[in-house]
Amino acid sequence: MDIVNKKHRSRMMANIRSKDTKPEVLVRKAIHKAGYRYRLNTKIGRIRPDIVLTKLKVAIFVHGCYWHRHAECKLCYMPKTRIEFWNKKFTENMERDKRVELTLKSQGWRVAVFWECATRNEERLKTEINNLVSWLESKEQSFETALI
Repeated sequence: MDIVNKKHRSRMMANIRSKDTKPEVLVRKAIHKAGYRYRLNTKIGRIRPDIVLTKLKVAIFVHGCYWHRHAECKLCYMPKTRIEFWNKKFTENMERDKRVELTLKSQGWRVAVFWECATRNEERLKTEINNLVSWLESKEQSFETALI
């Protein structure tokens, strides 16, 4: 690998945000507009969900389809190089996501996963936010946006 490609790749990876991503901001605005108040940067034990509704004891994760491997989603593709590295990385991400969800549920928290692809289309975002709001008003343990 030449030095130019290596520098480009490191700059590209540095631009990937871990908080205040566009999908996360869209979900937060929609939840706020629906009348719910939430907390950011709130830890539940050692876990830091993207959005926490403390009064309802709800943790919401806004997952990127690529990094968290949204099954059968077009945004969830496999890189063509360093396949072994990426397989390990993605497997660890998925295992951590499952572990985090089980931990929160065992502590009495309700968990929602809002996938990035659900924020790409305005109509779909409205539909999924309505589904999320209905779930918040229910007693169900978990919620996940649908795959279209």
